[in-house]
Amino acid sequence: MNKWITTFVACSLMIASFMLAGCGDDNDGSARATLVSIAVTPTNPSIAAGTAQQFTATGVYSNNTTKNLTATVTWSSSDATKATISNVAGSNGRATALAAGSTTITATLGAISGTTTLTVSTATLSSIAVTPTNPSIATGTVQQFIATGTFSDNTTQDLTTSVAWSSSDATKATISNVAGSNGKASTLAAGSTTITATLGAVSGTTTLNVTVATLVSIAVTPTNPSIAAGTTQQCIATGTFSDNTTQDLTTSVAWSSSDAAKAAISNAAGSNGLATALAVGSTTITATSGAVSGSTTLNVTAATLQSIAVTPANPSIAAGTTQQFIATGTFSDNTTQDLTTSVAWSSSDATKAAISNAAGSNGKATALAVGSTTITAASGAISGTTTLTVTAAVLQSIAVTPASVSISVNPAGTTQQFTAIGTYSDNSTQNLTAAVTWSSSDPTKATISNAAGSNGLATTVAAGSTTITATSGGISGTATLTVTTASLLSIAVTPANPNILTGGGQLFTATGTYSDSSTQNLTALVTWSSSNVSVATISNSTGSKGLATAVGTGSTTIRATSGAVSGATVLEVEAP
Repeated sequence: MNKWITTFVACSLMIASFMLAGCGDDNDGSARATLVSIAVTPTNPSIAAGTAQQFTATGVYSNNTTKNLTATVTWSSSDATKATISNVAGSNGRATALAAGSTTITATLGAISGTTTLTVSTATLSSIAVTPTNPSIATGTVQQFIATGTFSDNTTQDLTTSVAWSSSDATKATISNVAGSNGKASTLAAGSTTITATLGAVSGTTTLNVTVATLVSIAVTPTNPSIAAGTTQQCIATGTFSDNTTQDLTTSVAWSSSDAAKAAISNAAGSNGLATALAVGSTTITATSGAVSGSTTLNVTAATLQSIAVTPANPSIAAGTTQQFIATGTFSDNTTQDLTTSVAWSSSDATKAAISNAAGSNGKATALAVGSTTITAASGAISGTTTLTVTAAVLQSIAVTPASVSISVNPAGTTQQFTAIGTYSDNSTQNLTAAVTWSSSDPTKATISNAAGSNGLATTVAAGSTTITATSGGISGTATLTVTTASLLSIAVTPANPNILTGGGQLFTATGTYSDSSTQNLTALVTWSSSNVSVATISNSTGSKGLATAVGTGSTTIRATSGAVSGATVLEVEAP
C-alpha cells in the first residue's frame, strides 16, 4: 500500500511539473522560443531637462514573434547625471531628464540587451497646449486629455505623463495623475470644469463640458469582420447619446466574446477592443456600458496567409523623420487583412533606419542616416518587403532669439542683434543668422540688416512694435521687437578698473539703464573719451568702438557719453 502511495505521489508531481512548464507558454509562443534581440523605442529621442520620456522594450524571438518586455527587462542609464530611468513597477522604462547632454538607455534581459540614445537639451518650456479643445461628453463617461509642451527651441513634446493634472471643479469631473491613466478625466455631474496641465511655472487649460445626455445605443465596428485564425482585429465602440452626440467609448465599455475559444477580446488598458482570433468559427463581440450594449459578429476562417504587401512602396524620407508602414496580408480565400500589429518588422540596415515592433507604433520607421534599407514584415514563413530611402535632413523650423525684446529709441539708432537657429528633421540645429533673409513688418519702427557682417541687426527708428522674421525657403521664424521711448538714466562702463600693460589693449562695453528698468548695450552709440591720452587712447571708429590702447604708464578715466548721461571707469597702465 505504501509503495502504491509513493508511486502515485511521484507520478502526480511529474504531471504537475509538466503542467507548470506548460503554464509558462504565452499565446504568441515566445515562452518556447528563445529571445534573439530587444528593440528600445522611441529611437534616439531628444527631450528637455526636467521632463520625462517613456521607453518601450520589445523582444524579438527566434520564431519571429514579438513581446512587450518593458516591465520585465532591467533598465539602466549610462549617465545618471543626465537622466535616470525607472525599474519600479508601474513606471518601468520611464526616464527623467536631469541635465543637458546624452546618455545611453539600455534594456537587459539575461544575456540580451537593446539600447537607444536619449539626448537632453537645455530648452525651456514656453507653453502647454491641452487637447482636445473644449470637449463635451456625457455624465459617467471618460475623456483622455493630452498635454503638448512647446519649448524655447520650437520643439514640441508630449508631456501628458509629466504634468500635474487638475480639475477646477472635482464635483463635475476628476482627472487622473496615476501612472497609466494620466490626463484621463472621469465625469461625475452636469456642468463645466477647467482642466489644467501644469509643469513648473507653465500651465495650459481647456474646458470640459459635462452634459446630462444619456447613452442610447452603442455601435461596434467594423461590422461583421472576417479574419484568419491567429490574427487580430481592433474593434471600436461608438456611443450615441440622447442629445444626438456621439462619443468613442472603446476604452470605457466592457468587452466580451460569446465564444472565447473562437476569439478573445481585450479589456486591458492600451489594447481595449482588440480581438485575437483563436479557432475557426464565429463569435459575438459585445461592448457594454451599464444597461446599454452593442455587438458585431466576428468570423474566424481557416484561410492561410499567402502573401504580405508592405506599403507605401519604396518611400523616400529625410533623416530624423518617420514613416508609418502598413502590412496587408492576402489569404487563400482571397480576403485581405491589415497585419501591421501582427507581423514582425525588421530593417536590413538599422544604422539607416530603425522600425518599431512596440505596441502602438508597430511598423513605424525612424530615419537615422542617409542611405537605403529594406523594410520587412514577416509572419511565420511569409514575408513582404519594400525599400526605404533616407535623404539628408531638411529644415523643419527656425527659432528667432530673443523671442520678445523691448529697447529704447534713445539715443537714436539703438540696435538689437537677433539670432536665427534652424532645427532639422534629424533634431540637429544650426546657426542660420547669416543665411536667412531678415525682414521687419514695420520698417518705420525698426529696420533689420541683411548685409554681410551685420545680418540680423535691428536698428530702432521710432516707438512702436514690429515683427522680426527670419526666412529660409518656405520655413520662417519670428520675434517681436518693441521700441519704447524710455529715457536713459545711467551708463555702466565695464570691465571696472582694469589693469593692462603698456602697448596692450582693453575693450570696454557701455551698458545703459533706462527709466523702464531695461538695459541695453550702447557700446557702438556712445562717445568714448580718455582723460589722459598720454596713458591710453580709446577708439570711436566703427568696428573698434570702445577699444583702448595703452601708450604710457599711469592711470586715465575712460568715459562713455550719450547726451547728458555718462559713465566712467579708471584704466591703470603698468610697464611690462
